[in-house]
Amino acid sequence: MTATPLFSDKYWDSPHEVADALRAEASVHPATLPNSVQVWVIGQYEHARAALTDPRLSKDAAGLNAIIRTQLAANGRRDKLSNMFSPHMLLSEDPAHARLRGLVAKEFTRRRVEALRPRIEHLVDDLLAPLPGEEPVDLIGRVAFPLPLTVICELLGIPPQGRQPLRDWSAALMEDLPGRALPASKQMEQAFTDLIAAKRAGPGDDLLSALIQVADHEDRMTTDELMATLFLLVVAGHETSTNMIGNASRWLLQDPRRWRQLGDHPEDVPGAVEELLRFAPPVRMATHRFTTEPVEYGGVLIPANEIVLVDLLSANRDTDRFPDGDTLDLRRDATGHLSFGYGIHYCLGAQLGRMEAEIALAALTLRFPHARLAVDESTLRRRRSTIMNGYIELPVLLEH
Repeated sequence: MTATPLFSDKYWDSPHEVADALRAEASVHPATLPNSVQVWVIGQYEHARAALTDPRLSKDAAGLNAIIRTQLAANGRRDKLSNMFSPHMLLSEDPAHARLRGLVAKEFTRRRVEALRPRIEHLVDDLLAPLPGEEPVDLIGRVAFPLPLTVICELLGIPPQGRQPLRDWSAALMEDLPGRALPASKQMEQAFTDLIAAKRAGPGDDLLSALIQVADHEDRMTTDELMATLFLLVVAGHETSTNMIGNASRWLLQDPRRWRQLGDHPEDVPGAVEELLRFAPPVRMATHRFTTEPVEYGGVLIPANEIVLVDLLSANRDTDRFPDGDTLDLRRDATGHLSFGYGIHYCLGAQLGRMEAEIALAALTLRFPHARLAVDESTLRRRRSTIMNGYIELPVLLEH
């Protein structure tokens, strides 16, 4: 076993090294999350992809909650779970999953997303214009976070005065630490309760108003499902894109030639984004599943009623699927990466996330061709999140 266990203090800033070592030993490894919950982690590509569509690995919220609470109680803890473990489409199985996803997809259409392109381009221009070139800039705080947060809030109809606390709340929800996650969940739920009431009183031309109409008039989405869906859309709608932009910028800036290459050849940006998604995915682990019966992967038997995590970060660098997988190659065909999941739970917002990353990276590399990291890369720190894979800050010298 590697000297650095999964989710230990030393893991967070060396996840790829840990994943490589574990993947070489076996496809499946037991681990303990920061909240003391025991899990099984699948890291080899072949088995990771299979697990994402395995009907024996359920994402039913009720069953998942029961197993996690039983484990917590066995450790003398009676912690409640945050609203991220409520019955939204990411934590449900068909037919409930198909119903919820269909209701959201009906409003969250490709046309509606593509119509956002001019607005995203305008937002990027506004964010980049005031950035100084002569002093370090935190690219996460100044660009990678505010861009997708503004986009998802405008899409949902969340007014500007209600947006600022969302960063801290959603970050806390992703840390698996009840002392931070539960207060944030309660504050966020109250804010969303007030927002839903305001939308009912005065609906607008936005996604949330449309979903409320579904809940109120078609009686096909319960109040709990509406709240859970709002949590999912807000958190996933900006956390993943923030990480996409931040991770991509960090690794492009490791070799300034790559950065300048994209600025000189913007037509290469979409392909580069796919390779960067593979190499440094915004999501570390696919969200929780549990075994409904004993399952075996790579010769390792996982008993029934156990929590399973699929390690997307590990699978995407498996050299059996992607030769020389630990090398960032912007010319690589990265088709088949698992960064947006696979199967029926494939990320509904993948199109929007790609668009945001492509527009942001094209503008950054064009406007700031001489940008470079402002600190030694060894000092960069990743967030301690089981699910999300991103940096806390990314200090950059843009040098106009």
